[in-house]
Amino acid sequence: MKLQQLEYVIAIAQEGSITRAAKKLFQAQPNISIALKELEENIGIQIFNRTPNGMVLTPEGEEFLARARAIVEDVKTLENDFKEKSNHSTILRVEAARTAYVAAAVAEVMNAHPDDDAYITFHIFEESMPKVMEDVVNGKCDIGVIRIPVGYSGMLTERIKSKDMVNKTLREYHLQLLMRSDHPLAQYDDVPFDKLNDYPEVLFDDGEPDMSRRASINPTFEPNTNCKKVYIRDRGNQLTILSNLQHAYMWVSPLPEWLVSRVGLVLKDCSYAINMNKDIVIYRKSQENNPLVMDCVNTLVSLANMSKPTFTDSRLDKRKRAE
Repeated sequence: MKLQQLEYVIAIAQEGSITRAAKKLFQAQPNISIALKELEENIGIQIFNRTPNGMVLTPEGEEFLARARAIVEDVKTLENDFKEKSNHSTILRVEAARTAYVAAAVAEVMNAHPDDDAYITFHIFEESMPKVMEDVVNGKCDIGVIRIPVGYSGMLTERIKSKDMVNKTLREYHLQLLMRSDHPLAQYDDVPFDKLNDYPEVLFDDGEPDMSRRASINPTFEPNTNCKKVYIRDRGNQLTILSNLQHAYMWVSPLPEWLVSRVGLVLKDCSYAINMNKDIVIYRKSQENNPLVMDCVNTLVSLANMSKPTFTDSRLDKRKRAE
């Protein structure tokens, strides 16, 4: 099995035909057909059904495609990591489970570390809480930020300590409502929960939104099946929808006013949200001597407390002292 064969399978699945895959990859169609046939014979399964409407994945092909994508992505990440290291770059990976201020923290750290003697490369991923914890433990990411209901925090903290990780509570809070400043409900200081039923809701697509909202908002929460809903995983798309979909709203963790006002949005309280949540930053103990990691952690703490971050030992500080 060759990496190129896996790339062919991914392209065929995306394009729906060998002809279009060949054009996308700038390859001759017969080469891809032969490579696919050899691969299927090699592993003993049929990856695609050939139909009049194009190439359709078999059940075994669906599983193969998922694993092929993971392998190709890992190889690309490996190549990029060592290319960046060869260019004297500093690489930091941050993963978060639904915490909107992580990207802002990364931007602040980048601003405070001008690339005068080395390049800083950040990789930001939004993942589920179990995935964030797994990747921090395994060294696939340097910093993780997770959100949990306060009632579950004791058990989780013990698990974190047992994995030789450090955890810091960023803040505890009730969820709030994020909406456009001209939203009809923006007139309320405390938005009545029943009035939300009349407006479209934007939700983070975590697979179990109703169960998650009972844990994070209110144990009596029941979904409204009569209103419009938009499920989105990508944070940028969430903000785009909120800014453009008339009268939409979303349950979020508290955000600094200076941050949400940039995109014309406002935060509103809703006393229906009675459950307390906690944001926690986690990292391996071995990273405590890494100044860039600690700058990022301290920035997260500052943003979580709605304040502008400060830096204790960045290249920007050194440059100012030199001047």
